[in-house]
Amino acid sequence: MKIPLNDFNDIVERLKTIFKGKIESPQWTLTGELITNPYPMLKVRGRIIRGIPIRDENFHKLTIKKHNKNILSVDASLKTLFDCGTFQVALAKISCSIWRGKSRVFDMEPILRVKMVRSKLEAMEFLFNVEIETVTKISNKLSKGDYCILDRALMAVPAYKESTRKVLDELCEKLSWRSIRLVGISKSSQLELNTGESLLGHLLHKSRYTLNDCSWYYYPIFRKRQYPRWYLGVITIVKFSGDSDHVFRVDINKRDITELEVIDEILGEIAYLQDPAIPGYPYPPRSSHEEAKIGKQELAYIRLLFLEKLEEEGLKERFIANLKSTSFREEKLWAS
Repeated sequence: MKIPLNDFNDIVERLKTIFKGKIESPQWTLTGELITNPYPMLKVRGRIIRGIPIRDENFHKLTIKKHNKNILSVDASLKTLFDCGTFQVALAKISCSIWRGKSRVFDMEPILRVKMVRSKLEAMEFLFNVEIETVTKISNKLSKGDYCILDRALMAVPAYKESTRKVLDELCEKLSWRSIRLVGISKSSQLELNTGESLLGHLLHKSRYTLNDCSWYYYPIFRKRQYPRWYLGVITIVKFSGDSDHVFRVDINKRDITELEVIDEILGEIAYLQDPAIPGYPYPPRSSHEEAKIGKQELAYIRLLFLEKLEEEGLKERFIANLKSTSFREEKLWAS
């Protein structure tokens, strides 16, 4: 086997350029300040929003704050039941539970929802809506000072319908009015610097030289007025534990942020929710994530129930014909 050394060399040279973080031409802020450090970027409909240049003083040590508040954690997963080419039948599974400190005080059987969709975007919007719908119902069990944690960024992308963005906006407004703190924690992030490097990776590397691997958060990244209207949270980057090498994008409902001390309190109380056996990530959303997974046997069972329903309605044969048009595997599995 011939190893593609020339390709390796090209990638190495590109990485050298990215990791140096060098800005090739002089750039200034609106106040006339010369930008010498890399800065975060948001790409919004063809335009670039330049964030605040990376500075050591925007790292803040994170202090764990013990509490006994209620935490509503909601997560959802999505699988394709059937792919008929021009449309798919999508299955969503939503898990939610309420914790007081580190003890579970309320849970419910995971909710299953099914919908016919015609694109990946429509499927993701379906998942988004059923998750927010669940939060809206269960949040009535929360009181002033409690938390709601979602496994997603607090934003509804422009490609979604206006009604979808409004659903999240109304949830943010409702919870803030009731003094319930809404937080979104993302397991992955595409936030980047103008150099092309991952923002989270850059901050993790930089923190090792400035904070000696303690827990920390980085804020601010963008000015509040810079966020598009469909960003309903303010972004922070958080390392919840000094014993972990993982950092996360954490969005906080922008209506809740009045001063830095509020961010200190919110992130410190979320950090308290870590499982000592697996430091670095709050346990309630981790538990919800595991419970929202759709297993192979569960998926097969729901498929069979769906086909039985089609058979009762006299639609199974026509439906199977659509499956045959796209997948030999589907034909063999479901035509019998």
